[in-house]
Formats: sequence, C-alpha cells, structure tokens
Amino acid sequence: MFKLIPAIAAVLTAGSLIITSTALAKSTPELDAALTNLMPGTQPSSIDETAVPGLYEVSYGSTVLYFNKDASIMFRGDLIDVSSRENLTEKKRGEARSALLKSMDESKMIAYPAKNEKAKVTVFTDIDCPYCVKLHREMADYNEAGITIQYMAYPRAGIGSDSYKKSVNVWCSDNPQKAMGDAKEKKSIADKTCDNPVAQQFQLGQALGVNGTPSMFLEDGTSLPGYVPAQRLSGLIQQSKN
Repeated sequence: MFKLIPAIAAVLTAGSLIITSTALAKSTPELDAALTNLMPGTQPSSIDETAVPGLYEVSYGSTVLYFNKDASIMFRGDLIDVSSRENLTEKKRGEARSALLKSMDESKMIAYPAKNEKAKVTVFTDIDCPYCVKLHREMADYNEAGITIQYMAYPRAGIGSDSYKKSVNVWCSDNPQKAMGDAKEKKSIADKTCDNPVAQQFQLGQALGVNGTPSMFLEDGTSLPGYVPAQRLSGLIQQSKN
C-alpha cells in the first residue's frame, strides 16, 4: 500500500488537466481525514459508497481503490455484480479514463481521420516500437473501417530519452502526419523543438496505466493494450456501443 501511495501522488501532480472534477459528498469525516494523512496534497476525484456496507470506492483519476470508513483497511481489486456479471470497478475506470482523454486538446494529437468516421481511437505510440510500426503501416485499413486514429506520444524510455527526442521532432515538424510515418520507417527527420505536448501526453499515459505500446483507448474509456488489427478493433468498438 505504501509503495502505491507515492506512485499515485506522482501521477496526479501532473496538473489540473488530469483531475478535473471532485465529488466527495458520500465520504465520511474519518475517511477524509485519513486520506489526507495518507496522501497529503492529493485530492480524490471521487468518493462513493459501494453496495458493500462500510466500503468506500475512492478514485484518483483512473486508479480505483477501496477503503473502510477510517482508511485503516484498503484493497485494490475488482467488484463484480454477480447477477449481471458486470465489472463495477472496470466500469468506473472506463468512465475516468474517458474523462481524462476528453480533457486533452485533440489539436495537439496527430490524427489520421477516416472519411466515413464511425469512431475515434486514441493510441499511445512510441516511434521505435515494432508493433507501433505495424499499426501505422495498416492505417489505411483502420480508416477504411471508419476508424480515425489519433496518436498521443508515449516514449517508453521516458522523458529526455532518444525516443522522447524523436517524438518531439515529429510533433514539431511542419508536417507531423508525414514525419510520423517517416520516423517509424527510420527515415531521417530534422531535429526540431517547439512548444510541444509530448511530456504532457506521456504523463497522461502513465495516469491511464499505459505500460507498453501501442496502447489503444476507445471513446468510452475501454483500454486495449497492444496491437489490435482493424477488423477486430471494429468489432470491439461495436461491442462497446451495445
């Protein structure tokens, strides 16, 4: 638990764009005080009572934790509605992920729009990741399926790495769409700096639990780690809308 707390705090200090709402009406004074003591300076985005008496769901962005009323007991796991077989925790995570993604400026993403758009999929990408390259080579298939792909940067080696610098070069280029393709094919692109969103997008990816690339997110916040081909992705999008 105590190893988890600094990690949560580090992610949530990325800025107010990540935590955009607070709903604490269903908390208790004891729980509020205990959470403040455990994670000073870190405000939960929501606290809700669960169907389990005395158990409270506390969300920090897309991180969902469960506490008793004085936070003397905590667990991190999923609550399942047995009758409906619905994963209540994952539903909450999805809602939070969707809100976090919507908080980002789409104009700072590198998008490949479908002519007959049926859905938008946000993809955290690394320039050098082999499956990111595979996905990019199949962009026409995604677009043909009505899927707009919008990239956010996730240089896996971290801020300041060579991968990070390559991402900055792409986002700062005169033609980011072309530069993305060139970079993924290991073609030379000019070194360039500008006011760019790479670090911010990387931090958002961490807040969303991204730990590999590509990492896809549907509009409802559904997380799809790894490469998913266009036909299968189209089916998963349809399922999410039913």
